[in-house]
Amino acid sequence: MKLFATDYDGTLLVDGNIKTEDLSSIDQWKANGHLFVIDTGRSMESILEQVQKYLLPVDYFITNNGGMAFDAQKNEIFSTYLEPILAVDIMYMAKMVGGIVSYVVNDGFYRHRILVNDQLEDKRYPDLACDMSEAQLHAQGKYAQIVLSMDTKEQALQLEKRLNAHFSDGIVAYANQYVVDVVPKNISKATGIARICERHHIAKQDVYTLGDGNNDIPLITYGLHGAAVSWASKDVQAHASQVVDSIAELLGGE
Repeated sequence: MKLFATDYDGTLLVDGNIKTEDLSSIDQWKANGHLFVIDTGRSMESILEQVQKYLLPVDYFITNNGGMAFDAQKNEIFSTYLEPILAVDIMYMAKMVGGIVSYVVNDGFYRHRILVNDQLEDKRYPDLACDMSEAQLHAQGKYAQIVLSMDTKEQALQLEKRLNAHFSDGIVAYANQYVVDVVPKNISKATGIARICERHHIAKQDVYTLGDGNNDIPLITYGLHGAAVSWASKDVQAHASQVVDSIAELLGGE
């Protein structure tokens, strides 16, 4: 048995579309008896909407940049959470830093959005409703991931550096286009892959991975067949064993 794990946004889903050839190659991969994993920064709530839309045959979901994992029946495999006081500090900081449009707290499955500056355009979450107040969010007290939505990509990169410098004992921050994903320390997209490989006794030489962003680098470097898409930055491509134009190209013949 082999395992293929792919990032979703910008890798499998590109410009709001999934290529027919990629869907076919995933179906063939599954028919050959292998596992298909989506490894994403999204919440389980969010990625399930996409899987149902495109009828993707997913065996495992790794969400929150590696912080959570679920099987095909939506059973939780493992979970990690930010320390509550630290999470509240980061949310407070979100109000003080210029350029932050909103922040979204992932409670492990669902997302909750807090609007910070309604004068800025939210490029990542323009349609996500604010379903609870900050007081309700704090009362809930579960913070699997915090996603800070920025006005510009440059501000996202600056905030990533600032968060990693100030909160390095407890978190890792990943800039991803217009947002910064904040997860517990020692968590990455490789964390979930390692758990699933252990569960199924899959060796690294049988792991194929694909990504496009900086937060995908741990995923790309986990197995022996880590690839980057051709539209990824040169920095991301430098970590890959190969650069491909499609999932079909990566999985061809496997």
